[in-house]
Amino acid sequence: MLADLIFTVLMLILPTVLWIVPKTRRNNGNWLIALKTVPLGIIAFYWSDELLSKIVRDISEQQERDIEIPIWIALAVPLIAAFLVIIPGGLFIKRRFGTEKKYNPGPSILVFLLLLPPVLIADIFLSFACRLADSDHKGDWRTAWLPREGNTGIAFQEQPIHPFLAEYNYRLRFSRDGEKTYRYLLTNTGGRTHFNVYRLKDGRLFLRDIYGDYLVDVQGPECRVFRLEPFEDRLYAAQVPNVEINTWSAPFRENDEIVMVMGDQTVPAEDVTGILDGMTYYGCIQDRFYPAEKKPEQKIEKVFEKAE
Repeated sequence: MLADLIFTVLMLILPTVLWIVPKTRRNNGNWLIALKTVPLGIIAFYWSDELLSKIVRDISEQQERDIEIPIWIALAVPLIAAFLVIIPGGLFIKRRFGTEKKYNPGPSILVFLLLLPPVLIADIFLSFACRLADSDHKGDWRTAWLPREGNTGIAFQEQPIHPFLAEYNYRLRFSRDGEKTYRYLLTNTGGRTHFNVYRLKDGRLFLRDIYGDYLVDVQGPECRVFRLEPFEDRLYAAQVPNVEINTWSAPFRENDEIVMVMGDQTVPAEDVTGILDGMTYYGCIQDRFYPAEKKPEQKIEKVFEKAE
């Protein structure tokens, strides 16, 4: 939000100066009109794009599914908003400070098309700078919806934790009867988001990325996520607590019991060897959820297995 406000203020500087200085306020050739109106059109382009994105996100939240609008609409709406500011603005200036020459919007359109790409690139660097100035460097949570499981909506969410590197916090959000529950997954400390999603024989979901394996169970009264880890040639599952997890340990024995540490909690683990037998590929999570028919299964090599 800070970057948005800074961007808007910077774009207002030139037209404000041109209106304040008496000489440039009265001099209204077509090229000078372009300098007065194009920055305002870029602001309209920027904020209409932000508004369109927010509307799409809100509809996705209400319907609990990813909404994808055609690329031509995503581009046409901000462009129309920009030209509805630039051209009427030029006409207004001509009427306010009338001259014999007619208003020609050509220079304004040309300046807009030339100025827009470098301005948007500069905005990307501005966003990076604002993230760097933030002490925790964390961005907003982004949501990808999985198909509903009965009366339960499942959303995968990622939060960027580095200004430009691919590092993310992950969590699953469950919505049922108006209530939302969160289960945090292992942080991705390097690499683009890619989870394979599988359907187990008992109907539950299994998620795998390069850092961890998770069993997702929404069949009971409580939505639960289990972390799966091999230990002593067996497979163990420990329920992920409903807290943000800062530390993570491999399974170990404690008083003749297999446990795992997640955050500040030591969680008992149960033997679930064989639970993955017969699972089928269901889809994958990247920028959104893609069903199996749209994206075929890609093998995932675990980070810790590579290290070994």
